[in-house]
Amino acid sequence: MEVIGQAVINGLSLGAIYALLALGLTLLFSIMGVLFFAHGAIYMLGAYVTYFVCVRAGLTYIASVLIAVAAMAVLGLAIEKGLFRRVRGTLFPPFFIAIGLNWFLESLGFAIFGVKMKSIPTVLPGAVRLFGMIVTYERLVLVVTGVIAVAALHAFLTRTRAGLAMRAFVEDPEAAALQGMSGDTVSSLAFVIGCSLAALAGASVAPVYVVSPTMGEHTVLTGMLIISLGGLGSIPGALLGAVVIGLIESLGAMYLGTEFTWGLVFVFVAIFLTIRPAGIMGEQHA
Repeated sequence: MEVIGQAVINGLSLGAIYALLALGLTLLFSIMGVLFFAHGAIYMLGAYVTYFVCVRAGLTYIASVLIAVAAMAVLGLAIEKGLFRRVRGTLFPPFFIAIGLNWFLESLGFAIFGVKMKSIPTVLPGAVRLFGMIVTYERLVLVVTGVIAVAALHAFLTRTRAGLAMRAFVEDPEAAALQGMSGDTVSSLAFVIGCSLAALAGASVAPVYVVSPTMGEHTVLTGMLIISLGGLGSIPGALLGAVVIGLIESLGAMYLGTEFTWGLVFVFVAIFLTIRPAGIMGEQHA
């Protein structure tokens, strides 16, 4: 029973990271109507910036995380203004631009950082016993970070003028534009928030897992499965999907081995979407 509990804890920490990625993907899909395949590359860059600022520059881990998030927020703004603004509302161009951008950023990662994996020394050594299970402080921080980020995003979207404007734009862009809500501003804000969340996810896992230029490949595909499982465009669905997938991966690794976890996740999502195509929180259409 203790082993299962440990797997659940690991699954929740993994789900917290997936939640950060899925929230960004969902936000961008809601605004742009496109699956942002370069999200994994932003996640990777966030991890690398954290590594270099913390290990090479010698700054504190917290400062490194803040710098990584700020850097990816600026990059997200540049991506929106330079690549996606003119193609917003079209079908295929944003899709292919996102794929091409992902390849470019990943190649850039190889060119700048090399192929050798890197890691940040343990930031919070030690562990705490919860309900009879040993939980490392670093994994506990992953969960807490995810919860705080989700709460902050919810507060932003429901209690601030900019957040309410974004929600209004998603529901009725034309009516929102008539009220003075600029589509360009909303789109820029979505990219800034989405890329910041991806960077936060990358920065959070850097002390726990190794950092490599390909670390975003599996992660972004998992994020796509999560938002499909939760229901495209649904933030609550993305959160539920992230937790479910995190638990499936962790429990699957314990019982079947890590080599089977990706296949198990895919089979589960495929079966679920066959039964309920709209996802957990998506609206079913007749």
